[in-house]
Amino acid sequence: SVFSTPEIESEKVNELSARLLEVTEALKKSNDELRRVQREREEMLSNISHDLRAPLTAIRSAMDCLSLESLTEEERKQYLGTMDRRMKTLENLVADMYYLFCVEDTGKKLDFVKVSAAPFFEEYFIDATTDERYDTKDMQLDLDESLDAEINIDIQKIIRVLDNLFTNAAKYSDDGAMIKLSVVPVNGFLQVSVRDTGMGIPEEDVKNVFGRTFTVSSARTPNSATGSGLGLSIAKAIIERHGGTIDCESKLGEGTCFTFTLPVVTEQQNL
Repeated sequence: SVFSTPEIESEKVNELSARLLEVTEALKKSNDELRRVQREREEMLSNISHDLRAPLTAIRSAMDCLSLESLTEEERKQYLGTMDRRMKTLENLVADMYYLFCVEDTGKKLDFVKVSAAPFFEEYFIDATTDERYDTKDMQLDLDESLDAEINIDIQKIIRVLDNLFTNAAKYSDDGAMIKLSVVPVNGFLQVSVRDTGMGIPEEDVKNVFGRTFTVSSARTPNSATGSGLGLSIAKAIIERHGGTIDCESKLGEGTCFTFTLPVVTEQQNL
């Protein structure tokens, strides 16, 4: 028979203590993450409440002015134009909020299909070059013709990511700026980059660009912009649902590069 000794008992106690410590640390990390997410959501809702209040106030003021009998036809058109612009802002904000919550809901399955990477990204780029928003940009594609990788993606979701990155590149760059799409295989992933030579992002803001509460400085936001500000949060959520990552590098006055990864379908997965 095996007899218990003080040394064996001490080892058991130490092992149990180590396991309890591991569990405690894991629970602490989980609680910290839950608190972080909760704070972020509360801050996002607070910011969104503010963002909703501004256009609603403008619409209400315009409606009140429209009731004035002394309005000229030109003034009436101006107020109607204000209401239309503010309504678009509200529509974009509400639509993007709903889209973000849906993407983050892991209970909702994405529509994954297997596609050949090279034709998919090449077709997207060609379509982009026909869009008038990019008529004044130097559009470039860096795609190895020998690339034969396949990826499992929700096509519309990845198009949404590319649309956001391309739109931002155009929005925050002047005429003649470069917008370059690059796709290269790296360690079982595709590394997809959208680089521009636009105005760039301040160094202190780069780490926050994917946050739900991040707001671009008004000095950098074009007057015509009506976005919700949730585009990059949506892009991050989509890429993470695909098992990839997304990062940003930028230098003020020189440009910005967003890079995301997508897992490549392996031979075992094809069998």
